Amino acid sequence: MKDKERVIAKLNGNEEWKLIGIVCVDSGTLMVGDPCYFTDDSWTGKDYERELIDDGFDMFKQLNFELGHDGKGVIFSSGLGDGSYEVWALIKNYKDWGRRIKEVNITLIGDDDNN
Repeated sequence: MKDKERVIAKLNGNEEWKLIGIVCVDSGTLMVGDPCYFTDDSWTGKDYERELIDDGFDMFKQLNFELGHDGKGVIFSSGLGDGSYEVWALIKNYKDWGRRIKEVNITLIGDDDNN
């Protein structure tokens, strides 16, 4: 987090890094996607097994919609595996829109984790 604190000091007053939550991992993976694409029967535990085990998985994989096009989500390995990870957001105050999340960051392997 020290890196983020240094960034805050350099910002012009319209942006700030803020801790927005913690995500826990038990599968060694994280996923980014719109929740509405994963709330119905179109995504099940069998889909997870197919995407990661049957189809092969290295560090990341694009998840496609049922018709085959990109954009459903991205799944990726969570650094060194299972654990809890802080989720930080860069919040910017935009003139016409007010405060909005500009960027999200999850540090999966910190500088102190160098083995």
